[in-house]
Amino acid sequence: MSNPDDLDDGLLYDYSSGGEQEVEDVGTVTLPQDEVTNNDKKEKKRTADEVKDESSMSKRQKKLAKRSKFTEKKKELRQYEISKKQNLPKSTPEEISEYFTTLIRSKNPDLSALELEEKYLKKTDFLSTARYTNDRTLENFPDFIKQFSKAPKTIIFSLTNLRVADVFRTLNTERQCVKLFAKNKLKDDQKTIDIVFDGKNKKFSNIRYFVCTATRLSKIIESSDAFFQGKDKLDIILDASFLDPKENTLLTADDAIVLASTLRTLLDKKSSVKILLY
Repeated sequence: MSNPDDLDDGLLYDYSSGGEQEVEDVGTVTLPQDEVTNNDKKEKKRTADEVKDESSMSKRQKKLAKRSKFTEKKKELRQYEISKKQNLPKSTPEEISEYFTTLIRSKNPDLSALELEEKYLKKTDFLSTARYTNDRTLENFPDFIKQFSKAPKTIIFSLTNLRVADVFRTLNTERQCVKLFAKNKLKDDQKTIDIVFDGKNKKFSNIRYFVCTATRLSKIIESSDAFFQGKDKLDIILDASFLDPKENTLLTADDAIVLASTLRTLLDKKSSVKILLY
């Protein structure tokens, strides 16, 4: 029997070229798809490494992750509320009037529309201070007053006794201030006001600013008409950017309705009154 290798059948058996052709055909059809599949697997693995699959987390890890998301959202909401409170003084007179209208209505649910109307503060009662672009800090208070307050006398409402003292020290560089707050006896504050407006005591002749809480001034004007005398202009500045430890402002604290009522009384009994917000 002859060896197949010795056969001369006229056919060319090129094993090396045939093998290369087979690899080339396979490569053009299947290899790119394999590479795509492998890349997808690698990408999924990277994603799984970067973001831990929730299903593989323990109950404690899930709880901590949920708490972290809640804390972050709560922090964002808190910052938004603070920003909204501190931006209110920069609002238009219309927006400020609307804010007080909402406040007054919410605190007097049993009053009729006509009774509420008598308590509202109109947009014409306010002057815009939006053009003041500096930070509304304690240090910048004198600069703000210099630019915006031109009346002979100015009442400054602050939120707390401590804030009244701070504003007083900042503005009293030329002994132009008196402070009216709960740390003084009410009868002493009333006496001081009467002396200032009487004009006979030279020690108080230079007084221009009355730094007070709304509660204290509301009690003073119940028994004294000193602030309502004469036809001179009177400016009222609301120290409304300051935040207390509970993140309340003069306009958002519980006694903001006392402020609204006191403002209405001053506007009703005194001519030429304008309200500005710091």
